[in-house]
Amino acid sequence: MHIIELTRSEFLESAQSIEDYKSLMFSKHCLDWWDAYFSWTKFPPLCLINDEEHLCYLFYSISKDNEYLTIHNLLTPKANRFHGYAKTILNYLFQKVSNQKIQRLKMYCVSSSLSFYTKLGFEYWGVNDLGQYYCDYKMPQYSTDEIPLIVKNFSLNEIKDVTLLEIYEKLKNNGTNLEEKKLAIFEACIEVLQEKYHFEALCQKVEAINKQL
Repeated sequence: MHIIELTRSEFLESAQSIEDYKSLMFSKHCLDWWDAYFSWTKFPPLCLINDEEHLCYLFYSISKDNEYLTIHNLLTPKANRFHGYAKTILNYLFQKVSNQKIQRLKMYCVSSSLSFYTKLGFEYWGVNDLGQYYCDYKMPQYSTDEIPLIVKNFSLNEIKDVTLLEIYEKLKNNGTNLEEKKLAIFEACIEVLQEKYHFEALCQKVEAINKQL
């Protein structure tokens, strides 16, 4: 089992072998997103391979100032789930960039991915108008095993005020603008997450910042 970087054409060819419809549609979303906003050369997606079978894909980017590593899309086709492949590819990425002095890790994850990321130890600050849940924590150095302690020790004071205000602008509607179907999913997710959902704490911090302006 090993991990490689894929070109656009290699990813397209690989994705054509995905059998379940939802994973195939998600792979198309990944392709379109990278075509529109990112560089296949600068940030080629990672792919976990075993005996030439492509098991899992990871799309990520690093900010110009090396402050943030952003996880954009992590795709494990349905047939390959529950084998630890997603965790393996994340650990590889953390080790791969460990010498770049990246300060923070962030991501917007879809509701169907919450169970996986919550098991890793992530907690969430809010949801944007696309129904994606936001995470922003100190960058793990080598492994997903570091995440629970990072989250436990987290404080909003870690983040610059101007950055918190920018984050809040993306999350401030907190599901109120979601269409009916996504709103129902959001409400169900919040019921499950409970104390792992920190939108109120974000609101309180933003209110304190605004009072100082």
